[in-house]
Amino acid sequence: MKNVSILDFGAAVSDRVQTAAIQNAIDACFLAGGGRVVIPCGVFLTGAVRLRSRVELYLESGAVLRGSRDPADYDSFRSDLLEPLPGKVPPGTARSADPLSRWSNGLIRAFDAEDIAVTGEKGSYFWGSDVYDPEGEEDYRGPHGFSFWNCRGVRFSGYTFLDSSNWCHALFGCQDITARNLAVYGGHDGFDVRTCDNVLIEDSLFHTGDDCIAGFDNHDVTVRNCDFQTACSVFRFGGNHVRVENCRSAGPSSFGFRGSLAGRRKELSLPTDASCRHRAHTAFNYYCDYRAEIRRTPGDILFRNCSFSGADQLILLEFDGKHRWCTNRPLASVSFEECSFEDLTDTGILWGGAEDRVEYRLSRVRISCRPGAGGRPVLLCRNYKKILWEDVMLEGYDDPSLLVDGGGEAVFLRSTPVRLLDAGPLPAP
Repeated sequence: MKNVSILDFGAAVSDRVQTAAIQNAIDACFLAGGGRVVIPCGVFLTGAVRLRSRVELYLESGAVLRGSRDPADYDSFRSDLLEPLPGKVPPGTARSADPLSRWSNGLIRAFDAEDIAVTGEKGSYFWGSDVYDPEGEEDYRGPHGFSFWNCRGVRFSGYTFLDSSNWCHALFGCQDITARNLAVYGGHDGFDVRTCDNVLIEDSLFHTGDDCIAGFDNHDVTVRNCDFQTACSVFRFGGNHVRVENCRSAGPSSFGFRGSLAGRRKELSLPTDASCRHRAHTAFNYYCDYRAEIRRTPGDILFRNCSFSGADQLILLEFDGKHRWCTNRPLASVSFEECSFEDLTDTGILWGGAEDRVEYRLSRVRISCRPGAGGRPVLLCRNYKKILWEDVMLEGYDDPSLLVDGGGEAVFLRSTPVRLLDAGPLPAP
């Protein structure tokens, strides 16, 4: 493999951005047929750089690639003449579906690339700098960490990413993605995939202020042997044939959700404070965004041998027509095997599609609530096809119950007895 050092192209440890030198190293490697672009030990300040086919961006131990705090430094890729950028999208396209929108900016960009990688030795870092952008998402979020569109053969491994200004990993329409031995601290979402196939995330840590793993319209996804903390949802996800195995989530998160910071604190990129949420909303929040076509029936989602502690709800599925993030295609099935949920505070929601109802299975699962929350129902269930609980133990509930609409089959085998209570009429639209 051909190695190219950014130092050979004029990069230096400096308070000035080194975007051009880093990009020139990537371009030279690409034009030579591919290889490895090396970031050596030192702190290198940069705006957006574009990764190209058959190029690996490699960080040596002690290397820090730090994002500029100026949002304008993430637009330089737009003048790229080496590979034409994707054409303009049709008018009215949501900015999150437009690879060239300001929302889609990122520290590392890639478009229509093949066989690309971002890897690091132990002790290598990306530093997103929590860039403040008043024109960004929610009027304060800056660029993503990685913003990759329509790429094939994507590999991430080895590095730590700090303080991503928006989603740390944002991948759209990509295939054959592998992420191993990563650590993500702070910032917003840890790993987002949308309309992606064949995804593996393993042996990684995501301690984030927003969702740990997120996305929808994904097929053949495996997440295993990962450690999570979040101030939002551990999984805010939709897809087909999804496996989550041997994972652990424990709260509260060390990093709060930055959205509730006072404006000046956001502008200065100060750490979260006591005003910010640090507790997880839910272990699994079903996500089916209205802004993109979903290619396959979502379902066949299985959590196996996972533990969740410190989340408000076990599950949140709200296909009730009132939540725009859950109005696309209903979920067909989700299962939990040999899992535990501790310190719950709120009633979970399982509200499937009126026509395509959901199947929900728990097997060898333990559920406990926080002291003082035992008077709540465990779950509100509407539009379900079947609920099957096998060997489910409930702890801490005063009178374990489920609110149900009576529209489906509910089977409980060798489980803590629960009362099925009438959920009552549907709320007014």
